[in-house]
Amino acid sequence: MTLPRRTLLAATLAAPAVMPRGARAQGPWAPDRPVRLIVPFAPGGSQDVLGRLFAQQVSQQVGQNVVVENRAGAGGIIGAQEVARATPDGLTLLLTTAGQTTIAKAIGRRLTYDPVADFTPIIHLSDSPVALVTAPSLPPRDLQELLAYCRDARDPIPYGSTGIGTNTHLIMEELKARERLKVEHVPYRGAAAAFNDLAAGRIGLMFISVASVMAVSGAQMKVIGVTSRERFPPTPDVPTMIEGGLPGFEASIWTGLAGPKGLPAPIVARWNAEFARALQSELVTSRLPALGSTANGAGAEAFGTLLREDLDRWTRVAAPLNIQLE
Repeated sequence: MTLPRRTLLAATLAAPAVMPRGARAQGPWAPDRPVRLIVPFAPGGSQDVLGRLFAQQVSQQVGQNVVVENRAGAGGIIGAQEVARATPDGLTLLLTTAGQTTIAKAIGRRLTYDPVADFTPIIHLSDSPVALVTAPSLPPRDLQELLAYCRDARDPIPYGSTGIGTNTHLIMEELKARERLKVEHVPYRGAAAAFNDLAAGRIGLMFISVASVMAVSGAQMKVIGVTSRERFPPTPDVPTMIEGGLPGFEASIWTGLAGPKGLPAPIVARWNAEFARALQSELVTSRLPALGSTANGAGAEAFGTLLREDLDRWTRVAAPLNIQLE
């Protein structure tokens, strides 16, 4: 007698699995030796601190050392390049930001890797919004007044950034194009010199990390807004750019975890779970606000989507700028 198809399928699913002789049930993948977490920045910065927090917590969770290796240079490209070339065995991971991936390609940096195709996204770890600040001497008191002031200025108003092709440069250029602002770029080699010129009124405005704003006296600047979707917990009195009248204007200095291309799914799943768990730990949650960051935790698929969208966004912004890199 031939069983009906539905009955046959049910019988097949109900039957006990028969394993070959000598086979063993496989548990979740686990690292069998120390793991390298490549941080593509010098020791002491916020990304290095973040990487060391995760390394400490995840080491405890998996019972295997996760060792931070700083591979600074070329805006993070050297460290990213090392991971792109690594064996996809789960033992070499990258603490990554847009600087060495999506923005690097968007502004035309010479890369030996593709920032999307040559990495396996694992988890979107955290976000750090930036704040729009102005010189104390600038008349506008809120975002709409500032936008009108910059549109109607007789001469372009100088704005600062932490360097050509950085987040703070491209975010302002996106705002400039969207709102037709009359501003011109003055790049600096970091925030300290820019803050001095902002306080003195030699530049009128700039975007800067919220962590930097938190570390500077309020007398040195006026904080107009932040680029997060909702108000940033460490600065609850500062409105978002969206609240200020710019629908959908968001930007983040994001941090994520990635591995080399071809990382097997069980390895991705294990590291995703461990770093998501670390995001909820007291060690990490207690330090994130001081670093100007909030936890994200979006998974591998969502992080991959972010990479592609980020690349498209900054490529559009950078295209008309004709950025010349050494």
